[in-house]
Amino acid sequence: MRYPKLKLKPAVFINLVASIFMGVFAQLLMKYGMISLKKTAGVSLHRLPQSAGYHHKYIVFIKIIKILFIIFTNKFVIAGIVLYLISMFFWIKVLSKIDLSAAYPFVSIGIILTVILAAFALGESVPLTRWLGIFITLCGVYVIVSSHEETPENKNK
Repeated sequence: MRYPKLKLKPAVFINLVASIFMGVFAQLLMKYGMISLKKTAGVSLHRLPQSAGYHHKYIVFIKIIKILFIIFTNKFVIAGIVLYLISMFFWIKVLSKIDLSAAYPFVSIGIILTVILAAFALGESVPLTRWLGIFITLCGVYVIVSSHEETPENKNK
């Protein structure tokens, strides 16, 4: 049985991998930043009181602004956002070279890597059913990407 060959040019593959890994580490950095904020400052958007009047709404609004300021000044959250922005430039380069329908399934590889690294680096629990879903997703990515063929529109890019 002959398996289909992945037909990505090396430069496209490098940009794709860079974009995926930067996106994964951006997620991990932002999550770590939120964990550190919760431990040190007790920051949570889930504990805001329900509004009971105009004055109370103003206080809730001020609290939200304060929480957002704390979140967006956390060095890990900022690093994650910057990494996302950099990954976006690699992704745009990929999209300029191959079809979106061939590139986008690779995003799920980033999701898979994020789950795996969250389990190991952050100690998150990943049940067996989630691992099964990851395996099924990998199989789906393989099927989709292996069907990619160069078209006249992207052949000379």
